[in-house]
Amino acid sequence: MKATTKTRQLTTAALCAALLCVIAPWSIVVGPVSLTLAVFGVFFTGAMLASPGMAAAAVLVYMALGAVGLPVFSNNMGGAQVLAGVTAGFLWAYPLMAAILAAACRRWRPLAPRLGAVLLGQLICYALGTAWFMFVMKMEPLPSLTACVFPFILPDFLKGLAAVLLARALRARLG
Repeated sequence: MKATTKTRQLTTAALCAALLCVIAPWSIVVGPVSLTLAVFGVFFTGAMLASPGMAAAAVLVYMALGAVGLPVFSNNMGGAQVLAGVTAGFLWAYPLMAAILAAACRRWRPLAPRLGAVLLGQLICYALGTAWFMFVMKMEPLPSLTACVFPFILPDFLKGLAAVLLARALRARLG
């Protein structure tokens, strides 16, 4: 890999991590789980970076910045306790979501397989997030799904669609 390509990937990864830090705190409290722009940022990161490892690393940088106390998580929260709190399962799914979409974008150009990766990422996020939520809150599956999944399916998919389309336009524009 050329040095300029590596530099470009690292710069893009850093910019994606910075974007996540800026937009993720913007949230609408829906209950114990907030509707946040972090999902858009995670999917955008995956769509912008051709390397699944680099996409996951960019999201992990965002998480590390939040863990040291910067208020970059939803509702302007920060600190390591967030990575073990009620919504921690969702946060820990973020690197996987970015990596899955990056792998799909590297392999396929058509929109349909990329949106399939968005759906797979959502499924993983909901599975990890809801399982952790149930464990921490000691709740049954149906109330947990009602709090953690059902209100978010369509908004999260639309965020994924927007992220894929924006990344596609930016990548075409950047060459």
